[in-house]
Amino acid sequence: MEGVIGFVQAHRPYFELLQAVTIIVNLLVWLVALVLLLLAFRNRRIETLAVGPFSFRMRKEEAIVAAATASRAWQSPEAEKVDVPHIRATIERVFTPETIDNLTGKAILWVDDQPANNMLAMRALRKFGLDIEQTTSTTEAMAAVERRKFDLVISDMARPEDPHAGYGLLKLLRDRGSKVPFFIFSAFDRPEYRREAAKRGAQLSTNDIIELLDHVGSTLGGSP
Repeated sequence: MEGVIGFVQAHRPYFELLQAVTIIVNLLVWLVALVLLLLAFRNRRIETLAVGPFSFRMRKEEAIVAAATASRAWQSPEAEKVDVPHIRATIERVFTPETIDNLTGKAILWVDDQPANNMLAMRALRKFGLDIEQTTSTTEAMAAVERRKFDLVISDMARPEDPHAGYGLLKLLRDRGSKVPFFIFSAFDRPEYRREAAKRGAQLSTNDIIELLDHVGSTLGGSP
């Protein structure tokens, strides 16, 4: 035993160097792991990280921010502040395990002759894992429907060639036997508009982005 102690003491500088190298290697490993973790979050390869009592749900928080930004941009200048607690509650309902699993990968066709108006709302919807295709006319929309299956259609109402273009598209879809859920999302919202849309076979008519997000979640997230 004394020989071992003597050997260690005689070579103490080497053991101290080895210890320092070990510490440096461990730090480098942790640094690489942290970088890979951050990249995974950024690329959406992981959605939840639990560290002790903390839980980070990146997609959900990003969806809340996107929805609040879209709501703020869409509301009129006279409107009061954005109701963030209501937005958070809406997104929370979507981000339950069963609902988000049912939403992931489903396809939405969004028809609007001014697609830039919907970019913020679409950014929020894409956080739900949805695939969104845009078209700018009824003709393009019907061609898209012939080409692939959609789980939901969202349409504006008025376009330059037809002030009731949304109803026209809805009729074309229903006449061909399609039962795909159909939402009208336009700048105007009145009780009579909602009644007329429902009478024609639409599931929603609104100008409220948060109501739109809520109905997308409940309509597409209720079943696989």
